[in-house]
Amino acid sequence: MIVILYQSRCYDAALQAEANLIEAFNDHVHVALVDTDNTDPWPAQPAWNDLLIVMFNTDQISDAGNAFIEEYLKNRPDTAMLLPVCIDSTSRKPPGSAVAIKALVYDDAAKGRDGRLVSRVGGMLHLRLEGRESKIFISYRATDGTKIATQLYNHLASLGYTVWLDEAKEIDGETKILPGSPVQTQINEALLAANLVLLIDTPAAPQSPWIKHEVDTANATLLPILPICFRNADDTKQGPRFRSLLALQRWVSLVNPNTVDDPLSADQLDKIAYEAEKYLCEIFSRKCRVPFLVKKEFMSQGFDWDVLDKHLLMFKASKTHNPRLRTQVLSHCSVFDQVYNPAFQRFGNYLQEVPRCNHSLFIYDGELIAESELAEIAEIDRLDNDTVIILHHQELAALIGSNFTKLVAA
Repeated sequence: MIVILYQSRCYDAALQAEANLIEAFNDHVHVALVDTDNTDPWPAQPAWNDLLIVMFNTDQISDAGNAFIEEYLKNRPDTAMLLPVCIDSTSRKPPGSAVAIKALVYDDAAKGRDGRLVSRVGGMLHLRLEGRESKIFISYRATDGTKIATQLYNHLASLGYTVWLDEAKEIDGETKILPGSPVQTQINEALLAANLVLLIDTPAAPQSPWIKHEVDTANATLLPILPICFRNADDTKQGPRFRSLLALQRWVSLVNPNTVDDPLSADQLDKIAYEAEKYLCEIFSRKCRVPFLVKKEFMSQGFDWDVLDKHLLMFKASKTHNPRLRTQVLSHCSVFDQVYNPAFQRFGNYLQEVPRCNHSLFIYDGELIAESELAEIAEIDRLDNDTVIILHHQELAALIGSNFTKLVAA
């Protein structure tokens, strides 16, 4: 549940924020408003994904409002998510018990369905969607990325995020990953607890086998990666130095810093945080929306619906026609924009791990992809002995209605 605790002069802004959040997440989140001058108890039983937004226009808050914040934090010692939001940019110090978290300014950039507030909330909720201890994983090469990574770590922590700072290095000059080594085990455990990898893509990063291992592991587990690409001002190349990440068509481009102590400016730190939150928000929205739409379509046409793997978003729809005839459809609802090749490859691996179904669907979001491009993707990632179709969720109704007669081998 999201509760917006607001000072009386922030009521209109709180109403606007409530409407934006409900619209952005398709009514999959419940939002309640609480006045700091007339507070009731938290309107539901404490849950691990509760989020408290404190809207203020002064650093002073009523005793009742401050008590509400303290009670919220007390009842959720390990899971409390708190977001201070200041209405007046000249008064940014959060009130009372919220003082430890840097406030988000509710300016024009923060307003609206696609504004900074919705992105921040979506990012925070996404990090809790699959586990209580989810983190942002920062991957970097120590030789030229330590200062950048440390500064980014401190900035994200000041926003209330839980961050894991990796130091990708070779142990005793190792040039390859040794299975089961202590460093590999530590990295794998941290990646399992993460919901986003921020890759500090500096010139030395591709030389590290550990960073390559992190990228490959993240791709294999459908863990989103956001490359932060540092290049010289005269470098005409664009995008990450890791070939598999070019297909994301998503990265942050920055010029290699000249300063040593604080390489990133405040604006650059804010830009990275915003792009990370925006990405997490989009993924959270897809995790809410796409499986919901797919499930609704299958069930409307008489199918039962089962979740096979919540983390990987693998689902099975089944329909019994008579005692001897049953149709089973395995579907993956991708959280990436359009078709991300590593996600399609992971789907292929998953199909080899589970009993065969009648049909296997890779369902994507975003813009519709041309048939010629889909054929090219399928040819590159051909799945032997399996019948797979790549389709947009908007095409699902027609496919089911045709009794899968449009289905063709990949």
